[in-house]
Amino acid sequence: MLQFFLFAQKNFSEIEEKDIFEYIENLNEKLRRNSVLRKVSALKTFYKFCYLNKDVEKDPTGMIKTLKREQRLPEILTLKEMKQIVDNCPHTPEGMQNKLIIKILIATGARISETLNLEIKDVENQDYEFIKVLGKGSKYRIIPIYDSLENEIKNYLAIYRPKLKNASESFKIFPNTRREKFWKDLKTIAKNAKIEKNVYPHIFRHSLATILLGNGADIRIVQEILGHANITTTEVYTHVEKSKLKIIYNNIKLGDD
Repeated sequence: MLQFFLFAQKNFSEIEEKDIFEYIENLNEKLRRNSVLRKVSALKTFYKFCYLNKDVEKDPTGMIKTLKREQRLPEILTLKEMKQIVDNCPHTPEGMQNKLIIKILIATGARISETLNLEIKDVENQDYEFIKVLGKGSKYRIIPIYDSLENEIKNYLAIYRPKLKNASESFKIFPNTRREKFWKDLKTIAKNAKIEKNVYPHIFRHSLATILLGNGADIRIVQEILGHANITTTEVYTHVEKSKLKIIYNNIKLGDD
């Protein structure tokens, strides 16, 4: 419970449904499904108690079971919206670090925990043409990256990373970024970019999966890129309407500035 309130940074009586869903997305980045369900169950029990005792006017966990049963498709960003987010990163060492994190999330569909744990050798040993990602279950997967992102990684490592605090003491590509810190930075960047959707790290993963499948990518390849153990997890992205896909494509190449 303490973990949730530290994440939300709110009093228990101020919690809204969106806070619960953002917390679940954050848990999904680092925990297995059963662990997430246990934490969510504890929250539901707590707020049911609070509601019955009239400590809160509404139970913010009340819709969780309904949403799970409906298997609602995750919200996604258009390529235009993702470009707006990238373009609004500050031109500072930390801002350029966030910009590269976002671009890697967009281009690879990696989880934020996987991205923040990347080490320099994970791109150097792949000649900067691929990224070696350590995923759930301690399984590695190799994901290709496009040429312009390859150059941006090299540029960041040569120019911006050395300016970050304690960079020389770490093997990680992003030495000073914690998940919660990046989450808050991303919210600020998205707000400055005037994105009205709820933007969080996992939304880039949802968006890439939808774009790849909509462009005719084999579902097994997308499953491999995303590191899904079960293909049914990948199949949820095949149900997005064609009209939405048309808006997403808009003749913009993924990852271009």
